[in-house]
Amino acid sequence: MNLDNLRVEIDAIDDELAALLARRMDLAARVAAIKRETGAPILQPEREKAILARLGERMDAQFLPALEMIYEAIFRASRAYQSTFLG
Repeated sequence: MNLDNLRVEIDAIDDELAALLARRMDLAARVAAIKRETGAPILQPEREKAILARLGERMDAQFLPALEMIYEAIFRASRAYQSTFLG
């Protein structure tokens, strides 16, 4: 396999990830609506820790630092997106 083939495969994965992230943000907006109704805070550190722990169990240890960095960015983006609905 050459570099161009690998990049095509990476591009396909990126397309899938973008679609999944869009779905995740849509769900985050729905969560924001429930949080608004119940007065729950946007930031829920225990929930984020639980997600990382669950995903970490499924990953090779060598990928854990990257997984945490990626999900910290996802969590920040999700909180920012939710805050637009909570005003």
